[in-house]
Amino acid sequence: MSEQRERIEPVPASVRGHGVVPAAGPATLSLERQALLVVVVLRLSGAAVATVVALLGLASSANPARVLLCVAGLLVWAGSFGVLLLRGGPTFWLGVTDVAVCAALCLLHGELVPAPVLTASAGTGWIDLVAGVTVLSAPFFLRRAHGLLATVVITAAYMLGAPGLREAPVVLVLQGILSAGLFVLLRRAASSADAALAAKAVAQANELARAAARADERDHQRRLHDTVLATLTMVSTGAITERTESLRRRAVADLRVIHDLADADGPKAVPAPPVPLDVALRAAASRPRPGLPAPTVRFGLVQVLLPQPVVTALADAVAEALTNVVRHAGTTTAQVRAEAVGAGVVVDVLDRGRGFDPAAVPLHRRGLRESTVGRMAAVGGSARIETRPGAGVRVTLRWPREE
Repeated sequence: MSEQRERIEPVPASVRGHGVVPAAGPATLSLERQALLVVVVLRLSGAAVATVVALLGLASSANPARVLLCVAGLLVWAGSFGVLLLRGGPTFWLGVTDVAVCAALCLLHGELVPAPVLTASAGTGWIDLVAGVTVLSAPFFLRRAHGLLATVVITAAYMLGAPGLREAPVVLVLQGILSAGLFVLLRRAASSADAALAAKAVAQANELARAAARADERDHQRRLHDTVLATLTMVSTGAITERTESLRRRAVADLRVIHDLADADGPKAVPAPPVPLDVALRAAASRPRPGLPAPTVRFGLVQVLLPQPVVTALADAVAEALTNVVRHAGTTTAQVRAEAVGAGVVVDVLDRGRGFDPAAVPLHRRGLRESTVGRMAAVGGSARIETRPGAGVRVTLRWPREE
């Protein structure tokens, strides 16, 4: 029968090679969430520390009122910044506004920081703290060139606000370059991880598609074994002659199975709701078996609803087991029992016929292995055959399989 050809296209080589995926993957999203929290904590803690430093130097400031006003504005902005970032995520304009606030404070640097602090080493003034935090967090909003441009703007404003030679502007530039490089490396690493995860998911999906195709092909083979191949075997052994009415009936039934298999290769229908197992098992027992006597079946069934593929597999396995009874067991009497076990079911098919030695079954005889064991395994179930010569056969079908 035709094999399914569905597969998921792999990630293009150009995408994998550059560590880029079409949409943000789990690694990238995790990085963005963690970086967002770090930036919020950095901004709030930086504003708090800058406020403490500003208040400690307030007595020696040339304009204490302006310092208090700017500190109050910084605290308000830091709080608003945190709320906006947590609610709406990082946006370009939020980053631009943060850079603008820092640049404005840097332009007023000479009026907000005492003269002795301006002549000291970098990082001793509260404006240095604000500028350093802004330079470190800018690449989170403004990627690559824009982040470096923000560093240049803040450094230029710092130098204009407090002219003179000092090491602070150099430190700000180094901080901006290192921060931008770090964010680039982190984003590339996250994108590479996402590409690897996407490639793994594609490989798993392709393997599932191939497994489904193989399962579909095996199901087709089982159905052919139960019908067409069984008919051909009976013809070759002389059990049915070419002019008997039973051969005509079997041929009609076999053609119907082949037609159903061809329909199954078409578009898949919407998954059907659960169906009753007992009805399907009774129908399986009464299926026509041209050229063979009809089995006499005693039922002990429970009413249980199961997914349609599971019910189909159980019914087909029971039908094949009953066919084997009337064909090989030397009896036409059998018993079919079904019992609900937890969320699943156990179905037994028993006969008191001649039985057989499982070890003596040739390897090319695939009836039990495929029509029964393989069919149940395909739907997540299991099958067990217990027999010995002279002791009959017991076929136990279980769904789902025991762990």
